[in-house]
Amino acid sequence: MTKVTFEVLGPVVVRHPDGRQAELTRKARAVLAALLLHANTPVTRQRLIEALWDDPPASAVSNVQTYISQIRRALPPAARLHTLDSGYLLEVAREDVDLLVFEDQVRLAAAEADPERAARRLDRALRLWRGTPAENTPLTGTMTARFAELEERLAGARFDWADRLLQLGMETEAVGGLRRFTREHPLRERGWLQLMLALSRLGRRGEALETYQRARTVLNDELGIEPGPELRQLQAAVLAGGTPEPAPPAPAQPVALCQLPPDIADFVGRTEEVATLLVALRAPDAPPAVARLRGPVPTAPAITVITGPPGIGKSTLAVRVAHLVRPDFPDGQLYLRMSSGSSGPREPYSLLAELLRGLQPDASDLPATLEGRAALFRSLVADRALLIVLDNAAGADQVSHLLPGTPHSAVLVTSRGPLTTLPGVTTVPLGVPTEDEARALLEGIAGETRVRGEPEAARKILHACGYLPLAIRIAGARLATRPGWPMRTFAARLADNAARLDELAIGGQDVRAGFAMSYDALPDVARRAFRLLGLAGLDSTADWSLAALMGVRQREAEAAAETLALAGLLSAEEVDLCGQPRYRMHDLLQDFAHERAEAEESPAGRRAALARLVEECLRRVRGGMRDYPPPARPPLQEYSSDHRDSSRTWLLAERGTLEAAVALAEPAQAVELAQRLSPFLAAHGFRQEVSDLLEGVAQRAPDTRSAMLTRLVLADIELEYHRCRSPAADPADLLAYFEQSGDGHACAYALLALATRDLMEGWPGEALARAERAIARFEALKDTYGLLNALSTAGGAYLDLGRHEAVATVCRRGLGLATESRYGDHAVRFRRMLGIASFNSGEVEVAIEHYKQSIRSSRALGWGPGERIALRRLGEAYSALGRYELARTAFDRCALLFFQAGDAHGQALTFYALGELSRERGRAEEARRYFHRCLDLVQEPLWRSRATARLAGLSSADVGAAPGAGISAARPSGGGHGA
Repeated sequence: MTKVTFEVLGPVVVRHPDGRQAELTRKARAVLAALLLHANTPVTRQRLIEALWDDPPASAVSNVQTYISQIRRALPPAARLHTLDSGYLLEVAREDVDLLVFEDQVRLAAAEADPERAARRLDRALRLWRGTPAENTPLTGTMTARFAELEERLAGARFDWADRLLQLGMETEAVGGLRRFTREHPLRERGWLQLMLALSRLGRRGEALETYQRARTVLNDELGIEPGPELRQLQAAVLAGGTPEPAPPAPAQPVALCQLPPDIADFVGRTEEVATLLVALRAPDAPPAVARLRGPVPTAPAITVITGPPGIGKSTLAVRVAHLVRPDFPDGQLYLRMSSGSSGPREPYSLLAELLRGLQPDASDLPATLEGRAALFRSLVADRALLIVLDNAAGADQVSHLLPGTPHSAVLVTSRGPLTTLPGVTTVPLGVPTEDEARALLEGIAGETRVRGEPEAARKILHACGYLPLAIRIAGARLATRPGWPMRTFAARLADNAARLDELAIGGQDVRAGFAMSYDALPDVARRAFRLLGLAGLDSTADWSLAALMGVRQREAEAAAETLALAGLLSAEEVDLCGQPRYRMHDLLQDFAHERAEAEESPAGRRAALARLVEECLRRVRGGMRDYPPPARPPLQEYSSDHRDSSRTWLLAERGTLEAAVALAEPAQAVELAQRLSPFLAAHGFRQEVSDLLEGVAQRAPDTRSAMLTRLVLADIELEYHRCRSPAADPADLLAYFEQSGDGHACAYALLALATRDLMEGWPGEALARAERAIARFEALKDTYGLLNALSTAGGAYLDLGRHEAVATVCRRGLGLATESRYGDHAVRFRRMLGIASFNSGEVEVAIEHYKQSIRSSRALGWGPGERIALRRLGEAYSALGRYELARTAFDRCALLFFQAGDAHGQALTFYALGELSRERGRAEEARRYFHRCLDLVQEPLWRSRATARLAGLSSADVGAAPGAGISAARPSGGGHGA
């Protein structure tokens, strides 16, 4: 289990991924039960109050808010418990709630042609029931109708399960469940019938006849009636020595009215969405006209809305589902197109006229007012079981006049945005299909053999289409019209973003035209927001970045984003680590938005919008980087900032936007933003991203000095990760440039980079000499950060030279300087070096305490490299004391962390340590494997020579040495940044 799940079919339980159950008070649990019983549907505060109290206290509203707060605290941040104007909505995935899983499995079983698979689904559904729903909550009698409805569904599922077993000839397996069911529900004749049939097929005629007598007695005593004709016929057959099959169901009556468009022959995928819609639209056991006459009676029609951006396949899905549920609506299916192309949304007045003429073809006069037509429509459908499909609705106001007034009918709506103001609506958001489903759609149109013959070209075509079904259909149609056209040629044409929408048009189908209809219907402010989002090309957007692009207050940007989401042009389903809503735009919509920006925004307007975004990013980063060390260059200008909310979590959430801003910025701003971001990116393991970012900025820097300072920062990060691969970041070249230009401060940093490289390459004496020169310069310049870096490198050199007292002196001085939170990673390093010095001096227990403190500090800082390196050192210390299991645990954890961070050097050193551990324990083959794995990854000559020497000397005489002898003798002492 990887996420929180909810159980309501019995005691209400919230299970966390680690198996823990959330703790809630009884009343909070009751509120959660009410929300789960209406999951993904708004529940009003008044309804919650009625569910909690028969006689509500004066503080009821306040109490409900308190219980909602308790629930939110018990759930993870990603859980979506929304506050609406009139109540609350718990948004959950269907697979995370046992009730929804039960409904889906029952519905899918009903659609199964194979009785064995259907039986398995029903068995799974029935096993989800652990008692009566929400039995550990103090819900009032207002929930009785909902509980009774669920009991009806449970009974129906049990009946269906028994039917499938009887179809499969599994009478023995069915008997036990049927006996239990007839005891619990003795007035349901279907259970008695199934039990009699099972017993008679097993040759237990006497028990079958006895079952009939018990059924007759119960029905007579309780209801004063005789068994129905099916039971009596089965009794007569058993008495006569036969076991006839139950009579087949009567054939469905022909549908009186069907306006549905033809179903789609090449429909693929959407299995879960289809199941969800079937559950929402269908009655549990029977056609609605019958099912709603027994048991709890709903008071309103079922309203289901399929939402999603243009071209996502909403109408196709609606038509498919409408055809599937036709038998459930024997009085007919009505279909309305709610938009008339370029003319925009149709008025409810004319839509009602179309509906009324469909119901009364011979009617000549219709009411003259909108209210009169709506009332007539409700009267005509009041006692009929109709499915009403409203395709491409513009909003709730357009739909509300077209709703039936009674529960016998159901309404299926497609809309680009959610219609949350409709009462009791079930929303099914539609995303792009999976890659396999998209490929199957393309194969169905362009030809399976052709698509499978060019798999890479097919993948590129699907990617260029953004997996949007409309785009895939058009691409497939274009390929089908030109059978000799190589797919790779078409894929290459689609790769051009500027011309992609031109390629995705054929006949009357046009992706751009579909987008334009939605765009043209927007108000001016929303259109401008859409254009500027396309101009920036951000992968995801928060309100603040949209506000910056538009040059407006955040509240105005939020309103524009909401309008775009309601139009289906933005998805607003994501919340980031900071709790900010994030908006995403489909790739093809982004192409269209960029087109509109180029066409409608002036060049000056485009530049100004991007400049505002970059400046806002800079402003926030200047404030948000205070908890990180500065970049390794002469200090940047300090700014006072009110953006203290730009925390580590915020930076992680906005990383994509900030990196995009570097690419959008003018060269001077790009240099500053990239340099300020680099410590944050490096600290969190985004090493390739930060290297690429800095290299790109250096190439387009506004002047040579800016470029060389950027390369200086790059050199520090390359050395941090034990890499010196970029020719542009060679410390010797950088030192020569800064000496020639007379920049003494930058010279100190270049000199330090050179010292660090010397240390990595196994020249501790040279490294120490350069580090001491750098220390003197940083002291004179009063540069604390530079001084801490130089002390760290000097400490590593002292370690490699075996001068442990000098190490302690350097580290104590460094710890005295590293008191600000932004220098926390240096404090971690100095603490770790103290541990290494203690270890090399034979004080292993003291070393272990230093390592543990280093690990704790690293975790508190969120500095992954510090934790990983200290963890490896801790494993070595445990091994030296013969605590091999603790050592192995530390090394295994360390190797996993290095792998997850993509740090090959750290992995290599950990494999070396594991090799030493295996060698000491007499496991020669295991040791060889680890040393080979070290050589596969490590680049430093020092470590390569040591691993090679170990392999060369690894023999039966070289294993099983005294505990700790191998690691303490073979492990290098320092290592600068990696110490």
